[in-house]
Amino acid sequence: MSDAPIDPAERDRAVEERLNADLGMDVAHVEQQLRFRLDLVRMKRGESGQLGYVFIDRDHHPDAAVVFDDPAAAGSALEDHPLIDALCEEDCLDARVGGDVRLADLVGKEIILP
Repeated sequence: MSDAPIDPAERDRAVEERLNADLGMDVAHVEQQLRFRLDLVRMKRGESGQLGYVFIDRDHHPDAAVVFDDPAAAGSALEDHPLIDALCEEDCLDARVGGDVRLADLVGKEIILP
């Protein structure tokens, strides 16, 4: 048996892979969907959303809202994220991080959970 320390990130990946295999689903994706649905409930009650949103106004496709864990993550993604970069290269007219996001801000937008 090795006395080498276990890398925490490697351990977390192994646990996540095992959980995915045991449950037969992508647990991280399900968690992301649940966080978004909870944010929608908050907005329906008239509260601001707590997740981070990058809004992309597009020319040839429906406008999009890309959902991140928090506003800081959305801000970082706007600066450097492969999905945001690809969407902006395609037909972007404007891209911005949403501040006080309300339900009306999401109406008619394609919701993307990266």
